[in-house]
Amino acid sequence: MEIHALVPVKELRQAKRRLAPVLDTHERQALSLSMLGDVLAALSRSPVCRVTVISRDVAAHQVAIAHSAAIVVDRASDLNAALLQAVADLPAHTAVLVAPSDLPLLRPDDVLMAAETSGVVIVPAHDGGTNLLLVTSAQEWTFLFGPDSCARHCAEARRRGWPVRLVRLPHLERDIDEPDDLIWLAQQPGDTSAQRLARKFLARKGARQWQSSDMPQH
Repeated sequence: MEIHALVPVKELRQAKRRLAPVLDTHERQALSLSMLGDVLAALSRSPVCRVTVISRDVAAHQVAIAHSAAIVVDRASDLNAALLQAVADLPAHTAVLVAPSDLPLLRPDDVLMAAETSGVVIVPAHDGGTNLLLVTSAQEWTFLFGPDSCARHCAEARRRGWPVRLVRLPHLERDIDEPDDLIWLAQQPGDTSAQRLARKFLARKGARQWQSSDMPQH
C-alpha cells in the first residue's frame, strides 16, 4: 500500500498561543519549526512514498524543503478544508496519513504499524482529538478534525462500513499546546530537536522540576 503523508502547519504567528505564559513569540515559533522538523525526519525514515507539508507559512516551507517534502500552499479556511485541498491533488484511491506537525515524538515504526491495517487507523489524543489518522481511500473520506474528532472519525468510518482500528500510543497522546505539555515533552525519554529546545527553554526559565538524573542535561 502506497501512503502519502500530509502534515498541516498553521501560520507561525498564530502558533501555540496557549504556551504564551512560558514562551515568548520567537520561542514558540522556534519550537513549532523544531517539532515540524522532527515529524518530517520521522516520516522520511518511514514507509510513506511522499510527504507533503500544507501551509502558507514561508518558514514552514523552508523546513519542508530541507527535509525533501513537497509543499501545498494552504488556501483553505480551516484544517479540514486544507486537507481536502491537498488530497484533491493526489492520485485516485490514495492512502493518506495525516500527521500533525506538533508530534515531535513520532517514530517511523508508528507509521509502519498503521500501514499494516486497511480501512481507518486512529491514534487518539488524550483530550479526545485525533493525533494520527490513516485512511486507505482518502478521496472518499470526510476529515473531521476539531473537538472530539476521534469519536467523530470513528463514527464516519462506521457510517461508511469501513473497518476502524484505535491504537493508543502514549508517546503520541499529547499535542504540545499547554505549559504542562511542554514539561511532559521534556520529561519523555529521547533527544529530539524539539525535546532539546523544550529543555533549554524550561531550564532558562528556572523550571527544573522536569529534570531527572537519567535525562540529558543541556
